[in-house]
Amino acid sequence: MDLQTFLEDKFTQWSPPEPRVLKRTKCSITLDWRNVEPFHFISDELLYRLEKNEKMPPWVVVYRGGKTSKEIDNLAPRHCHKFRLRVIVKASAVPSLAARALQHYGDEAAVYERMEAVGGSGDGCGTAAGAPAAGDGAVSAAPSGDGVGGHADELEDTNSVGGTARHKWLESRWSGLTWSSTDTDGTSAVCFCMAVRCGYLKQVQGMLDERPALIGITNSTNGFTPLATAVRKGDINTVRFLLGAGAEVEQRSTSGQAALHLAVLSANIPIVQLLLEQGADFEARDLNGLRVEHYAVDSCSLDMLRCVLDRGGDVHAEDNNGWTPLFRALCQNAATAVIEELVVRGSSLEQADRAGLPLTSAARLLRDRHGRGRDSVLRLVDSSYPHEKALANFTRLTKKIYNVQSLLKLPSPRNNN
Repeated sequence: MDLQTFLEDKFTQWSPPEPRVLKRTKCSITLDWRNVEPFHFISDELLYRLEKNEKMPPWVVVYRGGKTSKEIDNLAPRHCHKFRLRVIVKASAVPSLAARALQHYGDEAAVYERMEAVGGSGDGCGTAAGAPAAGDGAVSAAPSGDGVGGHADELEDTNSVGGTARHKWLESRWSGLTWSSTDTDGTSAVCFCMAVRCGYLKQVQGMLDERPALIGITNSTNGFTPLATAVRKGDINTVRFLLGAGAEVEQRSTSGQAALHLAVLSANIPIVQLLLEQGADFEARDLNGLRVEHYAVDSCSLDMLRCVLDRGGDVHAEDNNGWTPLFRALCQNAATAVIEELVVRGSSLEQADRAGLPLTSAARLLRDRHGRGRDSVLRLVDSSYPHEKALANFTRLTKKIYNVQSLLKLPSPRNNN
């Protein structure tokens, strides 16, 4: 492979650095992408395609041209925005790649050494054939005079005069994503929590380096902290990263829920164990007085319930309504296995809540999906249920016997003679 072909292949395998955020206002973000190492030797022959992530279509072109910075305006305030960049070598500059590389680096050995770390085997992210990569799905949103209008001749797949085939332009792969937001405190928090929810640790690290206070901020949209957001997502790697970055394990959401409560509710035992190792309060309560034992019942997971009880969970713990875990399981119409586990662990069957409702009365109100009473639960929590059931069956059988006897004692027909 000669040097020219080598450089063309390397360019199509190269991912440029993410655009840098230079400035933010309430309705605009200014980005810069002047760093094009190791292809800076042709920086004057490069074009750039900048896209912004949207819902429909997924990506929208916001700039095309030769500039290395751009202010993206008319952005929605208090929102997080994502951008990506692709670099294009003009068709007229492609034949001179090898010559310009030799002029800049000195010899072929230096060129090969400098390009060694660029890319790998092609995976379809780069394009060497002048046509846009399949599946981009981007719609142009850039003004016609601010894009590649002045370079249209470079992006046309035509033949030159005389029938000699022209070189086609080269496209790099897409850069990594640049996350930013319009410049308000609330938007930064939403953007950070969105990156946490998506598990983008690189973007999370960059945002924390810029604003360390984001580690303890509360998302005004849902009231959850970044740590609580990662716990709800079930991403143990992000949870571990945030704890290592200084997230407070006992910081509460607006509803008073700690990260441990949410982990138990999600029945994520590895995250529960990680939080306990980091010093999470096992006896913490939320605004309703619920403890991890109550959340274990709400998780509907027998394994999660056993994990909590095996770590010292109290089956007699009461919330603000006076409900024990067993009482809550009955009111939540929990699975029979969960209720049986709580009974076996010694839950009180004589419990009544703050309103005076006995536990057994709550059990009698339970119905299965067919609308029938749950006899399997009543056998577990109501000691009088077997006697009452037998009495009811005896009464019903007695009535049937009486009806049969009445039929057998029918009067004989009168003799009319």
